[in-house]
Amino acid sequence: MGKRCQSFIKFPILITNMKTKLILLAIASIVVLASCNAGRGYEIKVTSPNVKNDTLRLALYTMGSLTNKDSVILDSKGIGVLKGKEPLKQGNYVLYLSDGTYTDVIIGTDQRFSVQLDTLDMPYNVRFKGAKQTEDFYDYSMLFFRNKSKVQKLGEQAQTATEEERNEIMSEIEAITKKVQDVKDSLVKVYDGEMTAVFLKGYNMVTPPENLTSDAYYAFYRDHFFDNIDLADERSYHTPYIRQRIDTYLNKVLVQTYDSIIPNAIRLCDASAANDSAFKIMTSYMLRYATNYDIPGFLDMRHIMGIDNLIVELADRYYLNGKAFWADSTQIASLKKKADKIRYCQIGKPAINIPIANIAGEYDSLYNKCGTVFTVLVFYEPDCGHCQKRLPIIADFYKQYEDDERVNVIAFCMKDTKNEWLDFIKTYNTGNLINVWDPERKSNYWTNFDTSETPMIYILDADRRIEAKNLEPEQLYSVAAYKMKNEIGK
Repeated sequence: MGKRCQSFIKFPILITNMKTKLILLAIASIVVLASCNAGRGYEIKVTSPNVKNDTLRLALYTMGSLTNKDSVILDSKGIGVLKGKEPLKQGNYVLYLSDGTYTDVIIGTDQRFSVQLDTLDMPYNVRFKGAKQTEDFYDYSMLFFRNKSKVQKLGEQAQTATEEERNEIMSEIEAITKKVQDVKDSLVKVYDGEMTAVFLKGYNMVTPPENLTSDAYYAFYRDHFFDNIDLADERSYHTPYIRQRIDTYLNKVLVQTYDSIIPNAIRLCDASAANDSAFKIMTSYMLRYATNYDIPGFLDMRHIMGIDNLIVELADRYYLNGKAFWADSTQIASLKKKADKIRYCQIGKPAINIPIANIAGEYDSLYNKCGTVFTVLVFYEPDCGHCQKRLPIIADFYKQYEDDERVNVIAFCMKDTKNEWLDFIKTYNTGNLINVWDPERKSNYWTNFDTSETPMIYILDADRRIEAKNLEPEQLYSVAAYKMKNEIGK
C-alpha cells in the first residue's frame, strides 16, 4: 500500500465509543478503497500531427504474435486517448496506424502517459512522457538500433581495409558495443523486477563455459537455455522473441528424437506452473506443437518419429486430471480421444501381443509370428483403394525375405468377410505375406493399435517394441537395409 493510501488510516487515538469506532472504520475503508483504485486502469494520450481521422491500434505480443487490445480514432488534430478501467498486462506492445507505421512500447506498472508520434520518421522520432520506464526503454532501443546500423557499416568497411585500418575499426566496434551493453546493464539494474529488466535479461543468450566437450556443450544448452528467462513470469511471454526462443530449443538445440524432445517439453511446462497464465500459455503451445505432427497424410510433418507421444504425456499430466483449468469439456473429450488412439501404440513401447488367426481361423499370438530381427505389421481393408495399391508393394518387398526368419511381414485384414479377404489375396498377389485376421474380434486391435488410416504400417524390433509407424511401403527397403546392416555388424 502506497503512502497515499496509508494517510487515510491515521485515526485519532482517543476514541471511546465502540459504535463510533466501527462507523469511522467503515468510512475509512471506503475512502481507502476508492483512493487505491483511483490509479487503476490505463490512459495513453496520443498525439500525431501528421495523422488525422485515422485509427491507431494498440497490440500486445503473446508468444510472438500480436493481439489487438485497444484502438482509438485520432481526431482532426491528430489526438486520441487509449484508456480502460482495468490495467493492461505488462509487456511489449506495438502502437500502429493503418498505413503500417508503428513503434514498439514497453508498458510496465506506469500506465498513464502520453506519446507523440512523428509518422514521417517512425519509429525513430517518438516521444514518451509520464512513464519513466517506458521512456528509458524506448531510448535504449533507439540507441541499440542506431548503433547496430553503425556496426554493420563498420563491418563492411573492415572487409576492404588494411590491417591497421581493420584494427582501428574493430576497436571502434568494441567501444560501441560496450557503450550499448553498459546502458543495457544499467537499465536491468535500475528496473530490477520490472518489465524492462524482464525483457532485456530474457533477450540475452546464455554463454557456456570454455573448453567443454561436445557432449557437455550440448548438455549445457539443453539444461540452461532458458536461464535468463523466468518461465513462470507471464510477462516473459509478452515479448516478441519468446516463441522463437522456444522453437529454437525444440527444433535445433535438442537432439531431434522423441525421447529427447518430450521430457524437455514437459520440463518447460512444469517450469511455468507456478503462474496460472504462464502455465496456460506454455502448455497450450506444447499441445499445438505436438498435434502439428499428428496430421494424417502429411509425412513431412512426421520427420520426428514418436513425437505424437507428447500428446499422451500432456493429456495425462495436465488435461485429463483437471490441471489445465482453461480447457472446456469439448476440448478435453477431443484430446482424450486423440491420446487414446496413440496410448497403446507409442513409439518405443512394446506392441500389445494381440491374438491373431490364420486363414483357417486358428488363433496364435502376434509375438509368435514376429521375426527375430524385425517385423512389419500392416493393418488393411480389402476394399480400401490405398491398400489395393500398397499391399502389392509390400508383398514384392517381402519376396527377398520369405525364407529368412529374421524378417516377417504380417498382413492383418481388418474385415471379417472371409471371401472378400481371400479374393483380395488372390487379386493383388499377397499370398506370400503372413496373412491373418480376427473373425471372433478377440484382439481389440482397434484400441491397441492406431488404424485410423489404412494401410497402417508398423515396424517392431527384436523385442517387439514399436520402432516406427505410419510408413509408406517404399520406406521398408531402407528400413530393412539399415536393420540388416546393424545385425551383420553384431
